[in-house]
Amino acid sequence: MKRISKTEIKEMRSQSKKNRIMFAFTLPTVILYTIFFLVTMLIGVYYSFTDWRGTVGSQQFVGWKNYINVFTNENYRNVFKTAGYYLAAGILQQVVSLALAVMLSKPVKGSGIFKGIIFFPFIMNGVAVALTYRIFYQPDGAFDALLKALGASQMIKIWLSNPTTVNWALGYVFLWKNVGYSFLIYLGTMQSISKDYYDAAAIDGAGTWHQFTAITFPNMKMIVGLMATFSIVNSIAVFDIPYILTSGKNGTNTFSTTMLETAFTYNKFGEACAMAIVMLLIAGIVMVLRNLVFREEKDV
Repeated sequence: MKRISKTEIKEMRSQSKKNRIMFAFTLPTVILYTIFFLVTMLIGVYYSFTDWRGTVGSQQFVGWKNYINVFTNENYRNVFKTAGYYLAAGILQQVVSLALAVMLSKPVKGSGIFKGIIFFPFIMNGVAVALTYRIFYQPDGAFDALLKALGASQMIKIWLSNPTTVNWALGYVFLWKNVGYSFLIYLGTMQSISKDYYDAAAIDGAGTWHQFTAITFPNMKMIVGLMATFSIVNSIAVFDIPYILTSGKNGTNTFSTTMLETAFTYNKFGEACAMAIVMLLIAGIVMVLRNLVFREEKDV
């Protein structure tokens, strides 16, 4: 039997002490996470199978009725249509932010100012952004004045009341608010790629587009996939923009605004819980699909 030296015993005791300290610091977080996420989620799952009206003892078990309503009720189905507008805005957001990151990843005069301008909307309070755009879109507001100045008065509409324009208008706010976040992630990823690759490609005569397709994009595909996942999830969960600008009216209701209205206006807390669980499941499915896609790409 191998004899353990005093030095090894001291190292084992030191490591054991470090593990106890790490456990002591981690335990409060684990307890809080369990209480405020796991336990509450399980309670929400239970209530989603009931007709709970928000008061103690008022619930009756209804099985899958609430989930069936989420997918068959016309008011609830409309949230999937609305999510399509935000999803389109989210996809455009990724394209715009990626293009901006490519342009500003190179030495450009005044690039620091441009980076600040692009990122600034993201750090603004969402409520402040929504209130600002409510003034911007109001009749005879700043947007209408801009169109008049450009000689496009015939394009003026009641932007937040017209069903054909309202979701596109809100989608633009969603894009403007979040493009800075995607831009920052893409820019940081590009700057982490070794310049040696680009120098070697330039020596071989590769142009900017070829360098992007052969070096930049392959090295950040996983980040692009992650940001695309965030866009899909956010398109379903967006709340502050439609709630403040239109209160979810005129066909602008999202999962979050409809869930709030179902619970606190109609006291259908059971159905609201079912909507929350559906939203969670959609986010989980999107994450699983993303992992499968990138696992397949890695194996190729």
